[in-house]
Amino acid sequence: MNPMEMPLPELYYNVATAPLYIFQLIFCIGFLIFTRKEKGCLILIPKLYSLFIIVNYLVALYFRIFYY
Repeated sequence: MNPMEMPLPELYYNVATAPLYIFQLIFCIGFLIFTRKEKGCLILIPKLYSLFIIVNYLVALYFRIFYY
């Protein structure tokens, strides 16, 4: 099936098992752990990006567990 024709929950379902996304998730968690005491405007943008990746993966896990 073409990804443009897939419904959103099914796309998120595929994200939960994608190896590159899991690899990126591990790096984002590590980044947040190692920069937890850093402050400043320039470090805020990557921290927000990391939080977005983590929340996005949690939504994907939700659809993986409860949608199918």
